[in-house]
Amino acid sequence: MPANKSVLLRRGTRLVYVFISDITICNIRNYSDFVPDNPNLIFIEDGEIVLILTSAEKYLSTTTTILKSMLNEKGYKCLYVTINRPYKVLVNILKKNGILTENIFFIDLISRLTRTAVDGVSDCLFIESPDSLTELSIAISESVKNMPGDKKLMFLDSLSTLLVYNQSGTVTKFAHFLFSKMKTEGVETIILSLEKEMEEKMTDQIAMFVDKVIRVNGE
Repeated sequence: MPANKSVLLRRGTRLVYVFISDITICNIRNYSDFVPDNPNLIFIEDGEIVLILTSAEKYLSTTTTILKSMLNEKGYKCLYVTINRPYKVLVNILKKNGILTENIFFIDLISRLTRTAVDGVSDCLFIESPDSLTELSIAISESVKNMPGDKKLMFLDSLSTLLVYNQSGTVTKFAHFLFSKMKTEGVETIILSLEKEMEEKMTDQIAMFVDKVIRVNGE
């Protein structure tokens, strides 16, 4: 193994952590070299659910790398659930980074809270607040059913922000429901989270529901 790679195995659970350069993939059968801005950063099998833990410094670049690969190159339609940035701000950021936003339908949990919701848009549904998880669950279920084609991606940005507005037990139950629903619908799912804002116990609980956990390290 090259000098810039190291392996740490944690046995006794279903997770095997493999540290490779800037990336850690918890599932040894799927690991690959990490190259910054490589569109093949993540390999997702049909209906697979992936939790990505990243730093604040890597957050935006990780998001745009994934979306460029899945939307621009692989032709996926995306349901983007945003809790971090209002719809209007997010769309501008994605467009500046070359993302095909016409392939995205947004569910926005923050604009009404900050009074920045946009009237008359057809590609976004505004939820009352980030603690309206029942409303969010219904919105996701209906939106997924209405997505065209058979290459569908659900992107949640982010799990750690949900924890700011909800208790961890509530978020865990929501995540379990969401992942089960996406599995049933055959929708590839990516859950983004800031690692420093996730307690280890919470991370372990969520990891039990997903197919793959990926850490994007580095400053």
